[in-house]
Amino acid sequence: MTNDLENALQQLEAGLSPPDYDALVTAFQGLEIPGDVDSKSLKRIYDLCFRILGIAPDSPPLDFQGNMEVWQAGHLQACAASTIEESLYDRNAHTRQWIREMEERYEARGKPVPGDLNDDQLPPELHVPWDVETAKREIAPFLAAYERNLTIDPGAHFKLCYDVATHGYPVFRKVFDDWMDNLEARGLGQPGMRVAVEKAEELEILADKADPVSWEQCAAEILPLIDDPHPMVAAGAARYLGALFADESFPEDEAAPSLAAFITSLSRRPALRRALCGGFVRGFDTGSYGLGSLAADERLKEFDLDEWVIEVLSLDEDELYLPNVQAFWFHVHEFYDGDPGFITRLIDMDRSWIAMMCATERPERVEGMEPVLHRLAENPDPEIAAHAESHLARFYQH
Repeated sequence: MTNDLENALQQLEAGLSPPDYDALVTAFQGLEIPGDVDSKSLKRIYDLCFRILGIAPDSPPLDFQGNMEVWQAGHLQACAASTIEESLYDRNAHTRQWIREMEERYEARGKPVPGDLNDDQLPPELHVPWDVETAKREIAPFLAAYERNLTIDPGAHFKLCYDVATHGYPVFRKVFDDWMDNLEARGLGQPGMRVAVEKAEELEILADKADPVSWEQCAAEILPLIDDPHPMVAAGAARYLGALFADESFPEDEAAPSLAAFITSLSRRPALRRALCGGFVRGFDTGSYGLGSLAADERLKEFDLDEWVIEVLSLDEDELYLPNVQAFWFHVHEFYDGDPGFITRLIDMDRSWIAMMCATERPERVEGMEPVLHRLAENPDPEIAAHAESHLARFYQH
């Protein structure tokens, strides 16, 4: 074990007796799991993080109340959970893949690879020192905590399962496959989770490639998936379709709907409107413009994008967090952050949380936004009111 890891673990241990926010945050900032971490060290990391999370099997929950604010305790628990997740999957997998692809491009052109084109500055990939049964036993308290949340939110584990499935370390991929099967057998969480994760990953790869296909093939193989009972599959299919429409894969196919007709059909779906439309925009947006990619498309020059967004949001439904697409509200709050009139419409249709996200997005004074913020500051939801009041205080004091 490196001296850096030992020092960080000693700081964590010292900061727990009694819990000290500043000491623990400093310890987490210095904690990096080495690629060749040994079993004893990894177990020690788990034990300390589980104690902070209040899920250590042999330790009573820590008393944070007398030592720190609620938000500080929450921050420490987020740090502990993040550290555990760091041992499950490689958060930098996309960056490593990009580096490899760039190296291959240089080599294919017969040019030397730049010396700084490497992953030396990234946290290391881990070689988890456990077999499957040991890993199951050690991670069990963490997964049990997720299971308790599933009774309230059947999608609480979507992101974790997807991250492990796509970039997980080999032993934990097997652990999570077995866990998802076990949840299915016990009727916990969203049904069909393991199959859905695999299908969502496949659809994400297809969306990134966006190889041309016929509308006939889309209608037979992809379109039915937007009716899949698992929202990750349905939204993933919409993302793939968005990528195909962005690439104009079937401009001369008379059977294919126009872009306007297709997104209109999505906005009128009886369920999962936001997930489907958020997925479609994610696939369609190849330049990081969000809804602006639709607004700028010549095929939609006569299309009323504002009314489309209103129709998508008109259905009363909770917007699930889906790790394979972008939330629809996120697209909305980035596109309409300078439009007080549209934000007022959102308030009028009882979409005040999204309205608040729009109105407080820009870290500056926006012409015409002050009365909108005052209205949001009077909202009965304390979260909405507090954010609006804070934004008024920061940017609208005369």
